[in-house]
Amino acid sequence: MPKIVDAFDRRELVAQAVFQLIGERGMAHASLRNVAAQANLALGSVRHYFDNQAELMDFAFRTNSERVHVRALDRLEELESKPLPAQPELLVEKCAGVLEALLPLGGESSRDAVVRMEFMLAARTLVHLGQAALDDYRATGAVVGRVLMQLLASDLVIGSRKPVDEAERLIAVLDGLSLRMVLQPAWATPEQSSATLRRHLASLLGP
Repeated sequence: MPKIVDAFDRRELVAQAVFQLIGERGMAHASLRNVAAQANLALGSVRHYFDNQAELMDFAFRTNSERVHVRALDRLEELESKPLPAQPELLVEKCAGVLEALLPLGGESSRDAVVRMEFMLAARTLVHLGQAALDDYRATGAVVGRVLMQLLASDLVIGSRKPVDEAERLIAVLDGLSLRMVLQPAWATPEQSSATLRRHLASLLGP
């Protein structure tokens, strides 16, 4: 009796091979042939699940993006399910804990961040990745927006804050920290980046 292959699992296996190649050698090396070899599959097997390179890259990009944002959403749901802390330090800590899921702070999150950055840069010139890049940005914006709504809903906030403006500033902070940690890990350590994120969040609460 022939072995039944789960299509979802096989596509995930191929995506993992893409991540491995991009993380180690860059986007240019993630060809169908190289991906098949990395996944220990025949080239025909990869083409059975993906019609072409563009479809494979779109799937891998979206899989990577989902992994990053699911980590943040799991923490966000916990934050939103409980009353806001009355102490500023604790409130900042809770909000930072959600946003740190979007940063390359080590292990799997760092590997995902490298791959995600490669995809985002490639989307600048590869039309077939454009929609996935836009969806990724929107997913980040949704997480950041919901965290800010929690923060700005606190009585600890001093003055008037525009949520859209603050969301753009916070996304810029997260993007900058991610870029520095990926490209200059000796200078931008996880500890420094976490502290910078917390200082930014604390500044929203006033002096």
